[in-house]
Amino acid sequence: MPLLHHLFFISIYCGLALIAVLFGPSYIPDLQTGGAMLLGLWIFLAGVVLHEIITRRANDEETTAKLETLHHNQAVLRDRISWTRREIKGMAEAFEAAGQSSKLSEEQNIINDALSEVNLLKTLMPRLTDPYLGLFDDEESSQFKEPERPEVVGQKRQATKSDFLDDFRNERSLRARQKTVATNATKEEVSVLSDLSETEVLSIVRRSLRDDRIDMFLQPVVALPQRKRKFYECFSRLRTTNGQVIEPGQYVSIATRAGLITAIDNMLLFRCVQIIRKILRSGEDVSFFVNLSSHTLKDQDFFDDFVDFVRGNIEIAPHLIIEVGQDEFLDLKASELLSLERLIGHGCRLSLDRMKTLDMDLKALAAGRVRFLKIEGWLFSQDRNKTKKFLHDLRSLPIELVVEKIETEDALVQVLDQDVAYGQGYLFGEPRPAKP
Repeated sequence: MPLLHHLFFISIYCGLALIAVLFGPSYIPDLQTGGAMLLGLWIFLAGVVLHEIITRRANDEETTAKLETLHHNQAVLRDRISWTRREIKGMAEAFEAAGQSSKLSEEQNIINDALSEVNLLKTLMPRLTDPYLGLFDDEESSQFKEPERPEVVGQKRQATKSDFLDDFRNERSLRARQKTVATNATKEEVSVLSDLSETEVLSIVRRSLRDDRIDMFLQPVVALPQRKRKFYECFSRLRTTNGQVIEPGQYVSIATRAGLITAIDNMLLFRCVQIIRKILRSGEDVSFFVNLSSHTLKDQDFFDDFVDFVRGNIEIAPHLIIEVGQDEFLDLKASELLSLERLIGHGCRLSLDRMKTLDMDLKALAAGRVRFLKIEGWLFSQDRNKTKKFLHDLRSLPIELVVEKIETEDALVQVLDQDVAYGQGYLFGEPRPAKP
């Protein structure tokens, strides 16, 4: 409580006690001087007790607010440490798989360098909780000043640890530059590389993983016919040192063959979780589609870690929609479907995309907890009777339909004729870099 408030309370009950002593006998005939003094003392003591109660309550409220802030910062730090461990493990396994590929023999030295960096980071992972390293320099932790680290007399410094700290200082500078590039990218057209050879794409993928140059792009999914933005789909883009990007169509198959796609999915999902946290703080009601590859779906360790994370951060789950290709979903084994079921059981939703036909068992999909279907508009024009039956059956089920790749007003008119709930495509907005 501010000092001014204390002085205000003290002046009130001291003034009342003084009034009782001085004027009490004049206004109360039976009250003698001694009684007036006792009355004044009683008023003073009552004021002191009331003052103490109010002060303690104010202090308790202030302490509670500080504890809530500390608990939030602790949760953010714990989440980042957990996900950093997951990223490191995925990157190490991916680089090891890439190192065993015969196609990468000419660039084995680069892979070995990346592996050594990852292994070093793994051995020093417990130090991530050390506040002196200053690894988390975002808005949540920037309010705390970094204390000066005391010198340890007589301690031998290993070259690897010194290099490690230097690398992290460089990494912090790199992140600051990346934020600037990402901010500028929202104002300018993003330069997309094309006509790259497989070796060139693989080199960009590997360096993007090593240097944390995997950006997240967002494309809106709108409610029809109002065109109000309701969801966003998350896409990954790999960025070169010059700020140019390559799109998923160029690198997904290559990264999959090289064993790197799980690490890319992992980082994309991590960035999506970060954005969901910020969205929750702003009070907006927006959900995000995140497409996961079959390799990621079959990674049991990944799903165990992520299910544990969602269980501990249950408020994130309703805003996260896991998207799987139809063919990949049908090829999942019982154990992999059980992993998805565990995730959905905590509040996440499931979406199927890359649909190739309207002939599907919608009731079975609904029973399998599928809540969104993404199809392209051309499927509607194949058979009107089949389209009519499909939409009729869909209305009785808890499955929402999203029509993709709507790029012209004419295409939108055809979709609106079918009374579709949601649409996605360049007509409503192209994928844009997520704000840093």
